[in-house]
Amino acid sequence: MNSEKKEINIKSILIRYGVCAVVATALLFLILWLNKFWTLTEPQDRLRVLCDAFSLPGLLLVLTTGLIFVANAGTFNGLLYGLRTGVEIVLPFLPHKYVRYRDFVAKRKEKRVKGYSFICYTGLAFLAVGIILLVIFHVRYP
Repeated sequence: MNSEKKEINIKSILIRYGVCAVVATALLFLILWLNKFWTLTEPQDRLRVLCDAFSLPGLLLVLTTGLIFVANAGTFNGLLYGLRTGVEIVLPFLPHKYVRYRDFVAKRKEKRVKGYSFICYTGLAFLAVGIILLVIFHVRYP
């Protein structure tokens, strides 16, 4: 039983990292395509675009992890409660149930996102490659 659970856990971890890496790689190729990487002839231009293509998905993933962390801490509770109340006021014909702020915050605490560190680690890997390319760029083309 324990080995089955461990195998399922490893499988889910690989799926999480894999999906995150595929999304980051798709963004990487989008950046390469938008910068017309395959038509560039100068090596410094190619290296610069490669550095950007790895750094941007890495930064987006790391900053997304930070945003999830801040949201889990309850930073946006007041804003979300205000938006919910505003929608209830603007659209009174929809069925709404009045919820006190205390109950709203308690419900949000139950819905915290867990196990999202794979996003940060994948982003850090892409960002590390981008930083290495940046160092190579500055060493080779001062």
